[in-house]
Amino acid sequence: MTVFAQSAIARLSSPPALPNKLSLLFVFVVIFSSTAKSQESQGNSRLASWLELQAVPSLGLTSRADQSAFCFEWEATPLLYSFGMTRLVSPWYSFIVEPPARFTGSLELVVTGQANAKKIGSSYFAGSLQLLGHIPLIERGENLSLNLGVGQYYYGKSSSVYAVAGISTLFGIVHLNLKHGSQPTSWIGSLEFRLF
Repeated sequence: MTVFAQSAIARLSSPPALPNKLSLLFVFVVIFSSTAKSQESQGNSRLASWLELQAVPSLGLTSRADQSAFCFEWEATPLLYSFGMTRLVSPWYSFIVEPPARFTGSLELVVTGQANAKKIGSSYFAGSLQLLGHIPLIERGENLSLNLGVGQYYYGKSSSVYAVAGISTLFGIVHLNLKHGSQPTSWIGSLEFRLF
């Protein structure tokens, strides 16, 4: 064994070096645990924020045959595939979706519940299942993107298929969509706020 190796071993095994190693280990443990706690609290606060924002409805106007009604619409995204985000993160999202994952280009499954101010058909309430594609147009979708899709709307005991077309702007937060169904002929115009 060389003199250099012997002196290195002696320094590592000497009593003064042990407290230094323990204090260094203690610092790493404290940093790691505080980072883990902050990530956990960020996840919890993110879920709480998402739940609070789901209570805020989008606004709409439903017109069907000779009936028109102002409506509130609540939306959730059970599944979204983003093809415009970096490949360093997963392209799959469920419920909590950051706007960039949507507006940079995506395919989204949307479930909605709707409350109308007047009866449409036989009910005040409606629901839908939509498949939407978001295509970026200006600044990778930050300023403007195109929304296209299809949906199945349910009003009381009746249902109809809708075509959906619209735009989104302001970093994918504001959506203006027009939905058209043919049997019976009906229209829904909606101003949607999608923060998640």
